[in-house]
Amino acid sequence: MLDPLLCLGALSIALLTVPAAPSLDPGPSSACPEDMRLVTGAHFDEVQHLCTDPRPGSRDTHCFEYWEGLTAEEGSRTEIAVCMDQFEAPNRRGAKPFVMRSFHDAESWCAERGKRVCTEQEWELACEGPEHRPWVYGWKADRNVCNSGKGWRQFNAEKLASGGDQAEAELARLWQGALSGAYHGCVSSFGVYDLMGNVEEWVASRKRRRWTGALMGGFWAKPWTGCRGTNDAHEPKFAFYETGFRCCTPPRADTRAHSEKLP
Repeated sequence: MLDPLLCLGALSIALLTVPAAPSLDPGPSSACPEDMRLVTGAHFDEVQHLCTDPRPGSRDTHCFEYWEGLTAEEGSRTEIAVCMDQFEAPNRRGAKPFVMRSFHDAESWCAERGKRVCTEQEWELACEGPEHRPWVYGWKADRNVCNSGKGWRQFNAEKLASGGDQAEAELARLWQGALSGAYHGCVSSFGVYDLMGNVEEWVASRKRRRWTGALMGGFWAKPWTGCRGTNDAHEPKFAFYETGFRCCTPPRADTRAHSEKLP
């Protein structure tokens, strides 16, 4: 008969020898503060991918997988070099991301810290990476990698606008977000977390858009979130239960460390 204590000991040793999952974060760059990540490369105004797994839905056909590495780059090209907050504001691993923030709120908060709101193009490149992937994690849809696709909850606009305890209680009821960095696989090749899902992020929008600010990345209850797909329907003073942001700042003069960090 096997000794249960010996079996337990053997199991413990086996677990200790299992290698840890490799970090997808390439780490900080000397060109950026420790809590930011360097994002560099060419951004294209439009990118096209070849869908290999289209599936019809109730209203639209959605693509669940694209041909890996096959990308048509179209429109104007912009060279990007920027330091981006690794996490959604307040930019701390394990913190609860801000919500109920307008574009104006984001501008003020970032400016107080010597930063600015990221641009739409910077955000898209940070999400896509140098390969211009459709999803932050790759070429095949996986709703479990990032915090998205949860059940939508009907909101009470009057309670949200009332302020005080009533508004806080309504925010708590609606909240399905995750603490920053909790979804370990939801990280871009540059090391930026939670770009897809979690909270919807304000960015400085392209010049052709109606408003100066736009929202990117969807949020926890939006099933179809990706690196492209801008929500430009709201004016800059709009703030709601899922709207947050992150900040950017120019890199220091030496950006060469970036090439050493990328796999």
